[in-house]
Amino acid sequence: MFTLRDKMHLKRGEDDIFVFLDRMKAELRDRLEANESYHKLNERAVTGDPEAVAFFLNEIEKYMRTHPYTGEIPQPYRSASEALYQEWKGFGPAYQWFVDPKYAESSGMQIIGTRIFYKEGGEYKLSEYRFRSFERVEQLVRSLVTNDERVSINESNPEAELKMDDPLWPGRHIRLAIWKSPRVWEEYTTITARRQVIEYLSLQDQAGSGSIPHDAVPMLKNLARTFRNTIIAGPVDSGKSTFANTIVGEQLSASVRKLGVVMIEKHPESIIPYVFQQHRIIPVRAEDRDLMEIGVKSLRMDANVIYMTEMRNLEWRFFLWAASKGYDGIVGTYHTKDAQDIPYQAAVSVYTEHGGELKGYLIDALNSCELVFIMDDIHGKKRLVRVSEIVYDEQEQTVYANDLMRFNGEGWEYHAAVTDAMIRRMEKKNPQAMRDFLHELKMLATRLPMKDHPMTESIVSRKVLRG
Repeated sequence: MFTLRDKMHLKRGEDDIFVFLDRMKAELRDRLEANESYHKLNERAVTGDPEAVAFFLNEIEKYMRTHPYTGEIPQPYRSASEALYQEWKGFGPAYQWFVDPKYAESSGMQIIGTRIFYKEGGEYKLSEYRFRSFERVEQLVRSLVTNDERVSINESNPEAELKMDDPLWPGRHIRLAIWKSPRVWEEYTTITARRQVIEYLSLQDQAGSGSIPHDAVPMLKNLARTFRNTIIAGPVDSGKSTFANTIVGEQLSASVRKLGVVMIEKHPESIIPYVFQQHRIIPVRAEDRDLMEIGVKSLRMDANVIYMTEMRNLEWRFFLWAASKGYDGIVGTYHTKDAQDIPYQAAVSVYTEHGGELKGYLIDALNSCELVFIMDDIHGKKRLVRVSEIVYDEQEQTVYANDLMRFNGEGWEYHAAVTDAMIRRMEKKNPQAMRDFLHELKMLATRLPMKDHPMTESIVSRKVLRG
């Protein structure tokens, strides 16, 4: 604290905090850059590294002891030192989403130009605060990209993805996606932050949340334990990543052996390695250009499960290749709502990237994709809306999704006619789980039979197969 006499001998503070900030940066620059630790700490400050934050806050507070700030503190900041830090090294007015516990359950934040949007209850809402200038947003982008030496963003590569530790959830990460011009309009630079807000959920936990019915838990447990090649699909924020973790977790928790899991991710996201530390889980990070090579090498690690946490286009080539080599227990997530068309979309993805024959890729996909779980957000509630077997009718040269479980808007219905080919594959992997699965499914189908036809044809696949 300063006495009135002390304050009279100090320089009078600026009334505008941004003018004050510019003056402070200019006066501190030379001394800070002479510090050996400065540059590394500077790179880590924007992502909330505790050591870096403490270093710069200490420098700010030391400066303010001899240069007191006497003006107003702009919203949403609580103190002058907080405002100066966030406007200099942090996320500016978007910082609350990263550090305020009231946003701990918010799964998303988006900066578009100078505007800020927070996701609450599944919907984005416009913040009352915004960045003071577009240049401040560009400064933030430069700081974020500098923090990860593997990431670059420029006119020829106008997008980037990276991660940072989540200050509100120790041990978890926030994923950041950045788009700049010419990917978006000038001054519409977009930064999207996604937070993983749900911990690992078992099938019992999923039932408790209302995503699945309690009476389907035994059936789904045994289905997971047959280790079929499985796609968990759905739109963004439908709960598919969480449900994929559930399926892999059920496979691990039921095993008395120490299973090997090769988990292939572009950006670390899954919490499976933290939850099941008694198993041999190898988290593999692979960029697009390296994915096939790294994927092939990873199979030498004695994997029982291959878990691809976010499949887009390039990942399909490895999925089909691994399945063609006899691997089962492949689990991946994918953005779509149409189970019957997933093999076609997989084939198109490989064909687009590598050329060749679309029909050949489609047949590979039909032999690789066995089960599909579809998740969706129904009126703000994440639901498992379909469990489908992919059926390739070679005689008729067409493809169907054979729904075994379906959400009808009010509850779940069941259909117990699993193909003989699927039953044989299940029995080969786990005979007891196969028998228990069929028993549970038949009981559910007897009590809650599917009213509409269970089979949905893939028209696009039929056209390709019939030429």
